[in-house]
Amino acid sequence: MALTDSTDSLVSTESRQGVVWLRFNRPDTLNAVSTAALAELAAALESSRDADAVVITGAGRAFCTGADLGTDVTGATVAAAADAVSLIAEIPAPVIAAVNGPAAGVGASLAFACDLVLAAESAFFLLPFLPLGLVPDGGATHAVVTGAGRIRAARMAFGGERIPAALAAEWGLVGEVVPDAQLGSRVDDVVARLCSAPRAAVSETKRLLRAAEAPALQSALERELEIQSDLLGRQEYARARTGFLARKPVDFRGERG
Repeated sequence: MALTDSTDSLVSTESRQGVVWLRFNRPDTLNAVSTAALAELAAALESSRDADAVVITGAGRAFCTGADLGTDVTGATVAAAADAVSLIAEIPAPVIAAVNGPAAGVGASLAFACDLVLAAESAFFLLPFLPLGLVPDGGATHAVVTGAGRIRAARMAFGGERIPAALAAEWGLVGEVVPDAQLGSRVDDVVARLCSAPRAAVSETKRLLRAAEAPALQSALERELEIQSDLLGRQEYARARTGFLARKPVDFRGERG
């Protein structure tokens, strides 16, 4: 495994006993991610192909609150997220999301992309794209529809509602919800079970579970990239981003032609 432990990166890495831990590492921004951070995540996943398991979580009190709008969010950002989601699906090792707090935007997308999703009771999921003039990306248009159904996906995408972990579990987006203080130990239990099983059986199980959805996921990622790249270049996004950073949301009523 060509992975070097690092704790000072945008995505910190730690490997121990065949398990790779990837941690969004900007707790001061609630782990909002830049293009560079998403590229680091993709590179770390690529280097984790020989792991027994991979765990993705966040430093501090959040999992990942989406793209950092203080940075230059472009089509390259969307592409980097798509690369990470594709690798989560493709690498032989099962990938576990340990959702320790808010998961919003592409942070929610990345969590839903994982093979197993464990969430703390206090965690919630949010797709806040619409007020920014954007569409869900990171494979969310596939994962949420597949997991929760189109009607619930529309509720998340159009409503901008925080979906508590327990409700997300009812909808089929989260596999297990545990008390906050027990999340780490429960993830350890799941990892131990995976690591104690024959590796070939684990990787082949993942391959079979992923095979049926692979074309649909890749198609969704391609559509999202095309549409989001266009929307990111529009004046509506520029205005909405400025308003977001100034904490003054823009109301676009009355501007439709």
